[in-house]
Amino acid sequence: MSEDNDITNSERLEEVVDRVEHLTRIRGKVAEVVSDREIILNKGSDDGVREGMYFAVLNPDTVGITDPDTGEQLGGIRVVKITVRAVEVAPKLTLARTFRTRRVNVGGSAGGGVSALYASLQPPKYVEEVEKLRLDKNSPRKLDPEESVVLRGDPFETATSREVADVRSISVWEEDDRLH
Repeated sequence: MSEDNDITNSERLEEVVDRVEHLTRIRGKVAEVVSDREIILNKGSDDGVREGMYFAVLNPDTVGITDPDTGEQLGGIRVVKITVRAVEVAPKLTLARTFRTRRVNVGGSAGGGVSALYASLQPPKYVEEVEKLRLDKNSPRKLDPEESVVLRGDPFETATSREVADVRSISVWEEDDRLH
């Protein structure tokens, strides 16, 4: 068997796996925003959810995509708001939590004059921050819906570890894939 056949077979297998994953995705809606890192999903173990699974929470508003040459409707996209991981699974619901971290420079300068010059000469101070649902940086507490990126009723779907690693920002959908 040549290398070209191996690559082609590997690509074909990956395409089949992607299609199966798309067809078997668990889809539902956010039932409740619990805190600045946790949400309740309206699907649980009865629906095939397992601890550790990833979910992409989507913006419910879709953007229709048309062919620029023909004007034909090609489908649409949904923007991924955030990705969460299932941490507790019950038969009919799931507690999911944000998990991504990012490195943030908390050093820097405040004010002016000599203190600003001193701060600019200091090395940056980085910390790891966990991604949150909150639009601003308040202390952890129950979120007012006005402060949350994620809202009750937002759609979600399972996401693969490969998609999570790619930090997918959109989800392509077709008419028959809409949530009921």
